[in-house]
Amino acid sequence: MRRLAALLLAVAAVVWVRGLEPAAPAGAGGTALALGFTLLAAWIAGDVIRRLHVPRLTGYLLFGVLVGPYLGNVISEAMAGQLQVITGVATTLIALIAGLSLNVERLGRRLTAIARMTATTLATAMAGLFAFAWVAWPWLGIAPDATGVDRLVMATLLVPIVVSFSPTMTAAVTAETGARGRLSELVLAMVILADLVLLVLFSHAMQLARTSFGARGDEVTLLARFAWEIGGASAFGALVGALFALYVRYIGHEIALVLIAACTVLSQVGTTQEFEPLLAAVTAGLVIENLAVAQGDALRAAVQRAAPPVLLVFFVAVGTSLRLDALAIGGLVALAISIWRIAMIRAGVSAGLAVSGLDRATGSYAWTGLISQAGITLGFASIVAAEFPGWGTNVQMLLVALIAIHELVGPVVFRQGLARAGEIDPHASRPLLVVSNREPYLHRRNHDGRIVAAPATGGVAVALDALMRERGGVWIAHGAGPADREVVDESDKVRVPPDNPSYALRRLWIDEPTFSAYYGGFANEGLWPLCHMVDIRPQFRTEDWAAYQAVNVRFAAAIDEELASSDAPVFIQDYHLALVAPALRARRPDARTAFFWHIPWPYPDRLCICPWRRELLAGLLANDLLAFQLERDRRNFLLAAEEELGAEIDAEASRVEFEGRNTTVISVPIGIDFDRIQRIAVDPALTREQERLVSMFGLRAEIVGLGVDRLDYTKGIPERLAALDAVLTRVPDLRGRLTFVQIGVPSRSELASYGAIEAEISDAISDLNAKHRVEGGAPAVVYHRSPLGIRSLVALYRIAHFCIVSSLHDGMNLVAKEFVASRDDEDGVLVLSALAGAAQELHEALIINPYDIDGFAGALVRAIEMPRTERAARMRAMRRVVAGRNVFGWASDILEGLESLWSKPLHYLTAFPAGDGAAVVRGPEDAPV
Repeated sequence: MRRLAALLLAVAAVVWVRGLEPAAPAGAGGTALALGFTLLAAWIAGDVIRRLHVPRLTGYLLFGVLVGPYLGNVISEAMAGQLQVITGVATTLIALIAGLSLNVERLGRRLTAIARMTATTLATAMAGLFAFAWVAWPWLGIAPDATGVDRLVMATLLVPIVVSFSPTMTAAVTAETGARGRLSELVLAMVILADLVLLVLFSHAMQLARTSFGARGDEVTLLARFAWEIGGASAFGALVGALFALYVRYIGHEIALVLIAACTVLSQVGTTQEFEPLLAAVTAGLVIENLAVAQGDALRAAVQRAAPPVLLVFFVAVGTSLRLDALAIGGLVALAISIWRIAMIRAGVSAGLAVSGLDRATGSYAWTGLISQAGITLGFASIVAAEFPGWGTNVQMLLVALIAIHELVGPVVFRQGLARAGEIDPHASRPLLVVSNREPYLHRRNHDGRIVAAPATGGVAVALDALMRERGGVWIAHGAGPADREVVDESDKVRVPPDNPSYALRRLWIDEPTFSAYYGGFANEGLWPLCHMVDIRPQFRTEDWAAYQAVNVRFAAAIDEELASSDAPVFIQDYHLALVAPALRARRPDARTAFFWHIPWPYPDRLCICPWRRELLAGLLANDLLAFQLERDRRNFLLAAEEELGAEIDAEASRVEFEGRNTTVISVPIGIDFDRIQRIAVDPALTREQERLVSMFGLRAEIVGLGVDRLDYTKGIPERLAALDAVLTRVPDLRGRLTFVQIGVPSRSELASYGAIEAEISDAISDLNAKHRVEGGAPAVVYHRSPLGIRSLVALYRIAHFCIVSSLHDGMNLVAKEFVASRDDEDGVLVLSALAGAAQELHEALIINPYDIDGFAGALVRAIEMPRTERAARMRAMRRVVAGRNVFGWASDILEGLESLWSKPLHYLTAFPAGDGAAVVRGPEDAPV
């Protein structure tokens, strides 16, 4: 209502200012005020109509149509000329955005297919329209009496003009709606390629018409002019684009103003030098996209600031130019041609998809972006009217009527097509395909024989489960639960979560010898110790490598079966599946894959231990986006790719080129379930859970410490126990007053190295309790070997006076972040290993070296004795860090990064708000899946 009221006030102001005009000379302040109020009203109209799920620019157009007659009376000749300049700048800006949207390197793999689809679409549409024009010629109102060769020539000239598309309108709808994806990219490429072809066909048709109707023309001169219009525009656009890219890269100040200046230069020089400014602007955008890709954020912000006011003026001006009076003259004929044109374009797109082999799920909506007409169509019509004033004027009138229909209908239809293709909103929940070794739910029978679903204990698995609840889709994982086979359907799927089914879990069945070699052997006896700086020798066996390859191929085959469209993002998880992407590429060359490597990446010298390091590197580089937890891991990978594969590294853009493919490599630290932990922390029922845990663990000590880990040799649990031993030895008064609760969940116990660490921890805890036992006092360590749910963990986090994360090497360790998130009382101390990734973010923790037992013990004493004010200040600072990043933010960064590889410039006009704070679910362990 407020927007409608504002619109009415703006219209009233326009009328009032118009009343001032007779008393003022032409071009005086009243005229400027009238124009300003008109633009203000148009902006409000666009915002109002957007609420109806119609493009904002359609509101500008409609408003321009309504106020067109009024503006013609108000605007002076001088001001009209100035508006024409602004319109030219806006047109080149939109064309430049179109060029920014077409990455030649990225399109290289699909350019041939797009060209085939464009050619088929054009051929079908032109053939259908020619047949229509030939049959309906007497009713078109062009030259009803024309017959034979004359009618043939006129129809041949008319058809390419009627078919022609509008790159400016297509790019504007894409930018204004924030569309992102292959449909928007496909349509823009088709429109530009088609209009270039139509330009050539129109030139030849004009030559035929001149010959047939005796019009004068020097063919050599016309050919030279044509070459200058195309070649000159391309050369000048490349020059401006290169200069602008250099400016953005090396100076980067006031980019928005420089962008408008560049568009002004393109528009004005193109006009004065008589070459096509739109082609120059598209060329400039292409050059900028390739040369200034690393400055994408700055360029996006510049376009976001500069474009809206220019586009507002442009589309209001376009609306005022739409001749609705032409519809009154030939409305039925124009409507019939429009309907037939759209039908033929749609048929052409369908035939083109069959010929090109492009993805039908996305390409079937391409026709929606080929409806709009403007710019080039009006240019063609003007040329025909000028050279053949008799029947050419009638052609122009007919085309003006067609343009009025297509400009108003086209943006609305294209927006609907983008919405149906799932590209209209970068924040919309789009189905996702997650691939991991570990499944989010395991089915087993309980004590009374009923099958129940138990959530996985792996931190990332449970976090991604929350994302899948939000997005929907399919999760592919190894089925490891004892009752997993009993609940799946004939496609090996089951809907999960059990309480509120939101997505499908597709299970793969891997026989035990193969699984042991793939998972226990190559992944966990080879890659895991290779990537962690611990004193465990990596074991690489040929039979394990063969099993690893075979299982990765099976995962790729399952993805191929579940991937309804190549546009759907595929999110592959962790070191178990490094070879999935190349196997998938063999089946789906255009699949979009993002891979997250959760554990550290080793230095190149350490990577040399692996006999198949080149295959692993190449496999990871088959992904479109590759993400690591930390910047140091990303740097290590780039060094290895360069040294081992000779890959070309673009450090500034963080891209790796290898075997004709480009992979973007980023670092994105994973977040946790901050919002859900907050809700648990303030739940009054949590007090009862704390009391239950105190009773269950016998916690009668006045000081309680806590550790939550998988029983893994990388977690530094023996070092932690040694530091506790040192503290109790150094401060014997703490004996009986301090209890450390160690939650240790067995993992990979069948492996010798894990069995050894489990035995070592058990023995160390027994020795520690015996050594520091106090009659009637609390035990030094309480050891619990079963996983706890998130509610129980939050209760324990809030009981603890301090929490220890003593990893010897860790990609992140989410226990550290969970402890911080649980402490909304701003109490407690986090003792954190410098070798855990979380230490790169949580600087206010007590950072320790787990190998320095004396220093470790000193940090524990400091944690116990730390004043309340210091504890609060440190926890407050860490909570700000953790609260600012949940798992949705982590996943969104990866998935939006994956999308932006295809359509980065298309979201330059879209503002991205900060994290939405959506709740995320995390489990008790810090281990990746």
